[in-house]
Amino acid sequence: MVILTPDQQDALQELMNVAMGGASDQLARFLNTFIHLQVPAIQVVEASSVPEQLARMYVDDDTRLVSQGFMGSAGIQGEAMLLYKMASTHQLAGILGYQQDDTSESEMLSDISSILTTTFLNSLSAQLDSSLSYSAPRLLSCQPSELKQRLKELSERWTAALQVNIHYQVTDYAFDCEMILLIPGSALETLQHQLDLILQEF
Repeated sequence: MVILTPDQQDALQELMNVAMGGASDQLARFLNTFIHLQVPAIQVVEASSVPEQLARMYVDDDTRLVSQGFMGSAGIQGEAMLLYKMASTHQLAGILGYQQDDTSESEMLSDISSILTTTFLNSLSAQLDSSLSYSAPRLLSCQPSELKQRLKELSERWTAALQVNIHYQVTDYAFDCEMILLIPGSALETLQHQLDLILQEF
């Protein structure tokens, strides 16, 4: 698996910060409220390690998993996964005026995921002089016992995972989600090359 150098990691972190700031701004407009965004923590891991790790983190939580594929003109491709803890998301649904039923929950999570994923990845790809196309978001409702298997089904098609830990503070309550970008090894090598080009400009 390709390992990013410290300089590449720093460059990617800066690109992520800009991209996440754009996603945060779009989400704030959607929610019509102020959002405080912590600096996202990122790391490159083997895709096969993701299911076990996240299943441990979410073992006691009612969790929803949203998946969305993406493909770029410069060879960047993969699948974006967003994991939501429903304890905080139910409160968000009430503030947004969604009804407390499965249909409204699905609609809300698809709306928020589309904002977070496409805005974030569009900003990231623009900084890399690329463009992306997307599949429709898929909502996979997961009980704790099902989460590991769902994640395994998604991750086994990919080589590496770019893990982005996100925490949004929305007014007086917390809204948490985890973003995982699953990408093939070739796309990671492409990303590494593009980061080197950016570093050469400084």
